[in-house]
Amino acid sequence: MVGAGLAGLAAALELHDHGTSVGVLEGRDRVGGRVWSATLTNGAVVELGAEWIMDTDAEVLAMAERFDLAIAETGADYRRREAWGPGAVALAEQDDFLAAANRARQQLSESAARALSLGAFLDAVPGNDDARRIVKVRLAGTCAQDLEKVTVQITDGERAFSPEGGTYYRLGAGNQRLAEAMGEAVGDVRLGRVVDAVSHDGAGVTLHLGAERERAEAVVIAVPAPIAARLRVTPPLPDDLSIALAELPMGVASKFAVATKDRVEPRSRQSTERSMWTWVANGEDGLPRRCVSSFAGSSAVQEELGISRGRVTGWLEALREMNPDIEFEGEPVMYAWADDPFTLGAYSAWDAASWERAELFQRSVGRISFAGEHTGGHADYATMNAAIRSGRRAAQQILAMLQPG
Repeated sequence: MVGAGLAGLAAALELHDHGTSVGVLEGRDRVGGRVWSATLTNGAVVELGAEWIMDTDAEVLAMAERFDLAIAETGADYRRREAWGPGAVALAEQDDFLAAANRARQQLSESAARALSLGAFLDAVPGNDDARRIVKVRLAGTCAQDLEKVTVQITDGERAFSPEGGTYYRLGAGNQRLAEAMGEAVGDVRLGRVVDAVSHDGAGVTLHLGAERERAEAVVIAVPAPIAARLRVTPPLPDDLSIALAELPMGVASKFAVATKDRVEPRSRQSTERSMWTWVANGEDGLPRRCVSSFAGSSAVQEELGISRGRVTGWLEALREMNPDIEFEGEPVMYAWADDPFTLGAYSAWDAASWERAELFQRSVGRISFAGEHTGGHADYATMNAAIRSGRRAAQQILAMLQPG
Protein backbone atom coordinates (compact mmCIF):
# COMPACT_ATOMS: atom_id res chain seq x y z
CA MET A 1 0.00 0.00 0.00
CA VAL A 2 1.39 3.40 -0.96
CA GLY A 3 -0.21 6.20 1.06
CA ALA A 4 -1.75 6.29 4.56
CA GLY A 5 -4.57 8.70 3.85
CA LEU A 6 -8.13 7.44 4.25
CA ALA A 7 -8.05 5.76 0.83
CA GLY A 8 -4.87 3.79 1.48
CA LEU A 9 -5.91 2.88 5.01
CA ALA A 10 -9.37 1.77 3.84
CA ALA A 11 -7.75 -0.46 1.20
CA ALA A 12 -5.35 -1.89 3.75
CA LEU A 13 -8.12 -2.49 6.27
CA GLU A 14 -10.30 -4.23 3.68
CA LEU A 15 -7.43 -6.54 2.74
CA HIS A 16 -6.59 -7.11 6.42
CA ASP A 17 -10.22 -8.01 7.12
CA HIS A 18 -10.00 -10.65 4.37
CA GLY A 19 -6.95 -12.21 5.98
CA THR A 20 -4.42 -10.77 3.56
CA SER A 21 -1.01 -9.72 4.84
CA VAL A 22 -0.68 -6.00 4.18
CA GLY A 23 1.71 -3.15 4.88
CA VAL A 24 1.33 0.58 4.31
CA LEU A 25 4.15 2.93 3.29
CA GLU A 26 3.59 6.63 4.01
CA GLY A 27 5.92 9.48 3.19
CA ARG A 28 4.66 11.79 5.95
CA ASP A 29 5.38 11.50 9.65
CA ARG A 30 1.68 11.00 10.36
CA VAL A 31 -1.34 9.15 8.98
CA GLY A 32 -4.37 10.86 7.48
CA GLY A 33 -3.03 12.57 4.37
CA ARG A 34 -5.42 15.43 3.65
CA VAL A 35 -7.28 14.65 6.88
CA TRP A 36 -5.33 16.52 9.53
CA SER A 37 -6.53 17.78 12.90
CA ALA A 38 -4.78 20.37 15.07
CA THR A 39 -5.31 21.69 18.59
CA LEU A 40 -5.32 25.43 19.28
CA THR A 41 -3.78 26.96 22.39
CA ASN A 42 -7.19 27.04 24.11
CA GLY A 43 -7.76 23.34 23.47
CA ALA A 44 -10.16 23.66 20.53
CA VAL A 45 -9.68 20.90 17.96
CA VAL A 46 -9.77 22.19 14.38
CA GLU A 47 -9.39 20.65 10.95
CA LEU A 48 -6.59 21.81 8.70
CA GLY A 49 -7.79 19.38 6.06
CA ALA A 50 -11.06 17.61 5.26
CA GLU A 51 -13.81 18.66 7.65
CA TRP A 52 -17.43 18.14 6.67
CA ILE A 53 -19.26 14.83 7.06
CA MET A 54 -22.75 14.61 5.58
CA ASP A 55 -25.51 12.30 6.74
CA THR A 56 -25.24 10.52 3.36
CA ASP A 57 -21.53 9.72 3.87
CA ALA A 58 -22.23 6.10 4.67
CA GLU A 59 -18.61 4.95 4.40
CA VAL A 60 -17.32 7.53 6.88
CA LEU A 61 -20.17 7.00 9.32
CA ALA A 62 -19.80 3.22 9.22
CA MET A 63 -16.05 3.45 9.81
CA ALA A 64 -16.56 5.84 12.72
CA GLU A 65 -19.10 3.43 14.23
CA ARG A 66 -16.69 0.53 13.81
CA PHE A 67 -14.09 2.32 15.91
CA ASP A 68 -16.61 3.80 18.36
CA LEU A 69 -15.71 7.39 17.47
CA ALA A 70 -18.19 10.04 18.54
CA ILE A 71 -19.80 12.14 15.80
CA ALA A 72 -20.51 15.79 16.61
CA GLU A 73 -23.24 17.73 14.84
CA THR A 74 -21.59 21.01 13.84
CA GLY A 75 -24.64 23.27 13.96
CA ALA A 76 -23.09 25.14 10.99
CA ASP A 77 -24.27 24.76 7.41
CA TYR A 78 -21.69 24.03 4.74
CA ARG A 79 -23.99 24.96 1.87
CA ARG A 80 -26.26 27.77 3.10
CA ARG A 81 -24.13 30.74 4.09
CA GLU A 82 -25.04 34.24 5.15
CA ALA A 83 -23.59 36.68 2.63
CA TRP A 84 -21.22 39.18 4.24
CA GLY A 85 -19.83 42.28 2.55
CA PRO A 86 -20.79 44.74 -0.23
CA GLY A 87 -23.76 43.61 -2.26
CA ALA A 88 -24.88 41.03 0.29
CA VAL A 89 -28.30 39.54 -0.43
CA ALA A 90 -30.55 37.38 1.72
CA LEU A 91 -30.57 33.61 1.50
CA ALA A 92 -33.98 33.76 -0.21
CA GLU A 93 -32.50 35.75 -3.09
CA GLN A 94 -29.61 33.31 -3.36
CA ASP A 95 -32.15 30.49 -3.45
CA ASP A 96 -34.03 32.16 -6.30
CA PHE A 97 -30.85 32.39 -8.34
CA LEU A 98 -29.96 28.75 -7.57
CA ALA A 99 -33.42 27.67 -8.72
CA ALA A 100 -32.94 29.56 -11.99
CA ALA A 101 -29.51 27.96 -12.42
CA ASN A 102 -30.98 24.52 -11.80
CA ARG A 103 -33.66 25.07 -14.46
CA ALA A 104 -31.06 26.29 -16.94
CA ARG A 105 -28.83 23.30 -16.23
CA GLN A 106 -31.67 20.87 -16.86
CA GLN A 107 -32.28 22.46 -20.26
CA LEU A 108 -28.66 21.99 -21.40
CA SER A 109 -27.98 19.16 -23.81
CA GLU A 110 -25.18 16.77 -22.99
CA SER A 111 -23.03 18.14 -25.81
CA ALA A 112 -23.62 21.73 -24.70
CA ALA A 113 -22.66 20.89 -21.12
CA ARG A 114 -19.41 19.29 -22.31
CA ALA A 115 -18.44 22.55 -24.00
CA LEU A 116 -19.39 24.93 -21.19
CA SER A 117 -17.46 26.07 -18.14
CA LEU A 118 -19.25 26.59 -14.84
CA GLY A 119 -18.30 30.27 -14.92
CA ALA A 120 -19.71 30.87 -18.41
CA PHE A 121 -22.86 28.99 -17.49
CA LEU A 122 -23.49 31.08 -14.36
CA ASP A 123 -22.89 34.30 -16.27
CA ALA A 124 -25.75 33.37 -18.63
CA VAL A 125 -28.29 32.49 -15.93
CA PRO A 126 -30.97 35.20 -15.64
CA GLY A 127 -31.35 36.72 -12.20
CA ASN A 128 -30.08 39.11 -9.57
CA ASP A 129 -26.44 40.05 -10.24
CA ASP A 130 -25.57 40.32 -6.54
CA ALA A 131 -26.89 36.82 -5.97
CA ARG A 132 -24.96 35.64 -9.04
CA ARG A 133 -21.72 37.06 -7.66
CA ILE A 134 -22.24 35.40 -4.27
CA VAL A 135 -23.00 32.03 -5.85
CA LYS A 136 -19.92 32.38 -8.05
CA VAL A 137 -17.52 33.19 -5.22
CA ARG A 138 -19.01 30.38 -3.13
CA LEU A 139 -18.58 27.82 -5.90
CA ALA A 140 -15.11 29.09 -6.83
CA GLY A 141 -14.17 28.42 -3.22
CA THR A 142 -15.80 24.99 -3.20
CA CYS A 143 -14.10 24.01 -6.46
CA ALA A 144 -10.90 25.75 -5.29
CA GLN A 145 -10.48 26.85 -8.86
CA ASP A 146 -11.29 29.63 -11.32
CA LEU A 147 -14.78 28.70 -12.55
CA GLU A 148 -13.72 29.26 -16.17
CA LYS A 149 -11.53 26.16 -15.72
CA VAL A 150 -14.25 23.97 -14.20
CA THR A 151 -16.80 22.06 -16.27
CA VAL A 152 -20.48 22.74 -15.62
CA GLN A 153 -20.91 18.96 -15.61
CA ILE A 154 -19.73 18.81 -11.98
CA THR A 155 -23.10 20.23 -10.92
CA ASP A 156 -24.72 16.86 -11.61
CA GLY A 157 -22.90 15.14 -8.76
CA GLU A 158 -22.27 18.16 -6.53
CA ARG A 159 -25.90 19.33 -6.24
CA ALA A 160 -24.26 22.73 -6.63
CA PHE A 161 -27.55 24.48 -7.34
CA SER A 162 -29.52 22.92 -4.52
CA PRO A 163 -31.00 25.62 -2.26
CA GLU A 164 -31.49 23.27 0.66
CA GLY A 165 -29.19 23.25 3.64
CA GLY A 166 -28.24 20.14 5.53
CA THR A 167 -26.98 18.66 8.75
CA TYR A 168 -23.21 18.35 8.89
CA TYR A 169 -20.93 16.50 11.25
CA ARG A 170 -17.28 16.01 12.18
CA LEU A 171 -15.57 13.63 14.58
CA GLY A 172 -15.57 15.13 18.04
CA ALA A 173 -11.95 14.18 18.70
CA GLY A 174 -10.89 15.42 15.25
CA ASN A 175 -11.32 13.75 11.88
CA GLN A 176 -7.72 12.55 11.89
CA ARG A 177 -8.62 10.25 14.76
CA LEU A 178 -10.43 8.05 12.22
CA ALA A 179 -7.24 7.61 10.19
CA GLU A 180 -5.31 6.84 13.37
CA ALA A 181 -7.83 4.18 14.41
CA MET A 182 -7.74 2.60 10.95
CA GLY A 183 -3.95 2.55 11.01
CA GLU A 184 -3.90 0.96 14.46
CA ALA A 185 -6.24 -1.78 13.21
CA VAL A 186 -4.05 -2.48 10.16
CA GLY A 187 -0.92 -2.59 12.32
CA ASP A 188 1.87 -2.41 9.76
CA VAL A 189 1.98 1.29 8.85
CA ARG A 190 5.47 2.65 8.21
CA LEU A 191 5.89 6.43 8.27
CA GLY A 192 8.58 8.49 6.60
CA ARG A 193 8.78 5.99 3.73
CA VAL A 194 8.65 7.79 0.37
CA VAL A 195 8.02 5.57 -2.64
CA ASP A 196 9.43 7.13 -5.79
CA ALA A 197 9.12 4.32 -8.33
CA VAL A 198 7.20 1.10 -8.95
CA SER A 199 8.19 -1.79 -11.17
CA HIS A 200 5.79 -4.62 -11.84
CA ASP A 201 5.59 -7.98 -13.58
CA GLY A 202 3.28 -10.96 -13.69
CA ALA A 203 4.44 -12.17 -10.28
CA GLY A 204 4.11 -8.94 -8.30
CA VAL A 205 5.48 -5.45 -7.77
CA THR A 206 8.64 -3.86 -6.44
CA LEU A 207 8.42 -0.54 -4.63
CA HIS A 208 11.49 1.68 -4.84
CA LEU A 209 12.33 3.93 -1.91
CA GLY A 210 15.56 5.51 -3.04
CA ALA A 211 18.09 2.70 -2.89
CA GLU A 212 15.75 0.44 -0.87
CA ARG A 213 13.29 -2.08 -2.31
CA GLU A 214 10.05 -3.60 -1.02
CA ARG A 215 8.51 -6.57 -2.82
CA ALA A 216 4.78 -7.38 -2.75
CA GLU A 217 2.29 -9.52 -4.65
CA ALA A 218 0.26 -6.42 -5.56
CA VAL A 219 -0.06 -2.76 -4.61
CA VAL A 220 -2.66 -0.05 -4.20
CA ILE A 221 -1.34 3.39 -5.08
CA ALA A 222 -3.42 5.69 -2.89
CA VAL A 223 -1.88 9.11 -3.41
CA PRO A 224 -3.27 12.26 -5.09
CA ALA A 225 -3.29 12.31 -8.89
CA PRO A 226 -0.28 14.63 -9.38
CA ILE A 227 1.82 12.49 -7.04
CA ALA A 228 0.76 9.29 -8.81
CA ALA A 229 1.65 10.96 -12.12
CA ARG A 230 5.20 11.60 -10.86
CA LEU A 231 5.85 8.00 -9.85
CA ARG A 232 8.19 6.21 -12.23
CA VAL A 233 6.32 3.06 -13.23
CA THR A 234 8.06 0.26 -15.16
CA PRO A 235 6.69 -0.89 -17.51
CA PRO A 236 4.87 2.42 -17.97
CA LEU A 237 1.19 2.90 -17.35
CA PRO A 238 -1.03 3.04 -20.45
CA ASP A 239 -0.80 6.42 -22.16
CA ASP A 240 -4.43 7.35 -21.55
CA LEU A 241 -4.13 6.77 -17.79
CA SER A 242 -0.77 8.56 -17.58
CA ILE A 243 -2.20 11.59 -19.37
CA ALA A 244 -5.33 11.55 -17.21
CA LEU A 245 -3.30 11.55 -13.99
CA ALA A 246 -0.93 14.26 -15.19
CA GLU A 247 -3.65 16.57 -16.48
CA LEU A 248 -6.29 16.29 -13.75
CA PRO A 249 -6.37 19.78 -12.18
CA MET A 250 -6.00 20.12 -8.43
CA GLY A 251 -7.88 22.74 -6.49
CA VAL A 252 -5.87 25.42 -4.74
CA ALA A 253 -7.14 25.84 -1.19
CA SER A 254 -6.03 26.69 2.33
CA LYS A 255 -7.49 26.32 5.82
CA PHE A 256 -7.24 28.78 8.71
CA ALA A 257 -8.35 28.75 12.34
CA VAL A 258 -7.96 31.05 15.30
CA ALA A 259 -8.99 30.67 18.95
CA THR A 260 -11.66 32.92 20.46
CA LYS A 261 -11.93 34.30 23.95
CA ASP A 262 -15.57 33.32 24.36
CA ARG A 263 -18.08 30.92 22.89
CA VAL A 264 -20.36 32.36 20.21
CA GLU A 265 -23.30 30.85 18.38
CA PRO A 266 -22.58 28.71 15.29
CA ARG A 267 -22.56 30.59 12.00
CA SER A 268 -21.70 30.20 8.32
CA ARG A 269 -20.67 33.37 6.47
CA GLN A 270 -19.62 33.77 2.85
CA SER A 271 -17.60 36.75 1.68
CA THR A 272 -19.22 38.58 -1.21
CA GLU A 273 -15.87 39.84 -2.45
CA ARG A 274 -13.65 36.76 -2.47
CA SER A 275 -13.89 32.97 -2.54
CA MET A 276 -13.49 32.64 1.21
CA TRP A 277 -15.94 31.73 3.93
CA THR A 278 -15.88 31.38 7.71
CA TRP A 279 -17.78 29.42 10.34
CA VAL A 280 -18.17 28.69 14.01
CA ALA A 281 -19.25 25.14 14.80
CA ASN A 282 -20.15 22.98 17.77
CA GLY A 283 -17.71 20.55 19.35
CA GLU A 284 -18.08 17.10 20.84
CA ASP A 285 -19.86 18.46 23.92
CA GLY A 286 -22.59 20.05 21.79
CA LEU A 287 -21.38 23.55 22.65
CA PRO A 288 -19.75 25.97 20.22
CA ARG A 289 -16.01 25.50 19.99
CA ARG A 290 -13.99 28.54 21.03
CA CYS A 291 -12.56 29.10 17.57
CA VAL A 292 -13.33 30.51 14.16
CA SER A 293 -12.42 28.48 11.08
CA SER A 294 -12.10 29.56 7.47
CA PHE A 295 -11.52 28.14 4.00
CA ALA A 296 -10.14 29.96 0.98
CA GLY A 297 -10.28 28.32 -2.43
CA SER A 298 -8.82 29.39 -5.83
CA SER A 299 -5.47 30.87 -6.79
CA ALA A 300 -6.83 34.43 -6.83
CA VAL A 301 -7.83 34.46 -3.16
CA GLN A 302 -4.53 32.91 -2.10
CA GLU A 303 -2.77 35.89 -3.64
CA GLU A 304 -5.24 38.47 -2.37
CA LEU A 305 -5.00 37.31 1.25
CA GLY A 306 -1.23 36.87 1.13
CA ILE A 307 -1.46 33.09 1.61
CA SER A 308 0.75 32.46 -1.40
CA ARG A 309 3.47 34.41 0.39
CA GLY A 310 3.00 32.55 3.66
CA ARG A 311 1.28 35.40 5.49
CA VAL A 312 -1.66 35.21 7.89
CA THR A 313 -2.31 38.91 8.55
CA GLY A 314 -4.59 39.51 5.58
CA TRP A 315 -6.73 36.49 6.34
CA LEU A 316 -6.95 37.36 10.03
CA GLU A 317 -8.12 40.88 9.19
CA ALA A 318 -10.72 39.50 6.77
CA LEU A 319 -12.07 37.27 9.53
CA ARG A 320 -12.26 40.20 11.93
CA GLU A 321 -14.33 42.12 9.39
CA MET A 322 -16.70 39.18 8.95
CA ASN A 323 -16.94 38.46 12.71
CA PRO A 324 -16.92 41.89 14.41
CA ASP A 325 -18.53 40.47 17.56
CA ILE A 326 -15.73 37.96 18.25
CA GLU A 327 -12.53 38.59 20.19
CA PHE A 328 -9.67 36.43 18.95
CA GLU A 329 -6.81 35.18 21.12
CA GLY A 330 -3.56 33.37 20.55
CA GLU A 331 -1.75 32.63 17.32
CA PRO A 332 -3.79 31.42 14.35
CA VAL A 333 -2.93 28.27 12.41
CA MET A 334 -2.96 28.08 8.61
CA TYR A 335 -2.13 25.45 6.03
CA ALA A 336 -1.81 25.91 2.25
CA TRP A 337 -2.42 22.58 0.52
CA ALA A 338 -0.98 23.70 -2.82
CA ASP A 339 2.40 23.92 -1.07
CA ASP A 340 2.20 20.41 0.35
CA PRO A 341 4.77 18.20 -1.42
CA PHE A 342 2.65 15.10 -0.84
CA THR A 343 -0.49 16.53 -2.47
CA LEU A 344 0.39 19.53 -4.69
CA GLY A 345 -3.16 20.73 -4.16
CA ALA A 346 -6.30 20.32 -2.11
CA TYR A 347 -8.47 17.91 -4.12
CA SER A 348 -9.51 17.19 -7.69
CA ALA A 349 -10.99 20.12 -9.64
CA TRP A 350 -12.56 18.90 -12.84
CA ASP A 351 -12.17 20.44 -16.26
CA ALA A 352 -14.16 18.99 -19.17
CA ALA A 353 -11.37 16.74 -20.47
CA SER A 354 -10.77 15.19 -17.04
CA TRP A 355 -14.49 14.70 -16.48
CA GLU A 356 -14.64 12.56 -19.62
CA ARG A 357 -11.70 10.48 -18.35
CA ALA A 358 -13.00 9.92 -14.81
CA GLU A 359 -13.49 6.15 -15.17
CA LEU A 360 -9.84 5.69 -16.14
CA PHE A 361 -8.74 6.39 -12.57
CA GLN A 362 -10.51 3.23 -11.37
CA ARG A 363 -8.62 0.98 -13.78
CA SER A 364 -6.10 -1.55 -12.49
CA VAL A 365 -2.90 -2.13 -14.43
CA GLY A 366 -1.27 -5.51 -13.98
CA ARG A 367 -1.00 -5.90 -10.21
CA ILE A 368 -1.43 -2.18 -9.54
CA SER A 369 -4.71 -0.64 -8.43
CA PHE A 370 -5.42 3.02 -7.70
CA ALA A 371 -7.38 4.71 -4.90
CA GLY A 372 -7.99 8.24 -3.72
CA GLU A 373 -10.78 10.80 -3.83
CA HIS A 374 -10.03 11.49 -7.52
CA THR A 375 -10.97 7.88 -8.32
CA GLY A 376 -14.43 8.26 -6.78
CA GLY A 377 -16.24 8.86 -10.06
CA HIS A 378 -18.72 11.53 -11.06
CA ALA A 379 -20.99 11.07 -8.06
CA ASP A 380 -18.41 10.80 -5.31
CA TYR A 381 -15.11 12.68 -5.34
CA ALA A 382 -13.21 15.29 -3.30
CA THR A 383 -14.57 13.91 -0.01
CA MET A 384 -13.57 11.60 2.81
CA ASN A 385 -16.41 9.33 1.77
CA ALA A 386 -14.97 9.08 -1.74
CA ALA A 387 -11.55 8.23 -0.34
CA ILE A 388 -12.80 5.37 1.85
CA ARG A 389 -15.04 3.97 -0.87
CA SER A 390 -12.22 4.11 -3.39
CA GLY A 391 -9.91 2.24 -1.05
CA ARG A 392 -12.41 -0.54 -0.54
CA ARG A 393 -12.97 -0.78 -4.30
CA ALA A 394 -9.21 -0.96 -4.95
CA ALA A 395 -8.84 -3.67 -2.29
CA GLN A 396 -11.49 -5.76 -4.01
CA GLN A 397 -9.56 -5.43 -7.27
CA ILE A 398 -6.44 -6.66 -5.48
CA LEU A 399 -8.30 -9.59 -3.92
CA ALA A 400 -9.54 -10.60 -7.38
CA MET A 401 -5.95 -10.48 -8.67
CA LEU A 402 -4.70 -12.68 -5.85
CA GLN A 403 -7.34 -15.39 -6.21
CA PRO A 404 -5.83 -18.57 -7.66
CA GLY A 405 -6.86 -19.54 -11.17
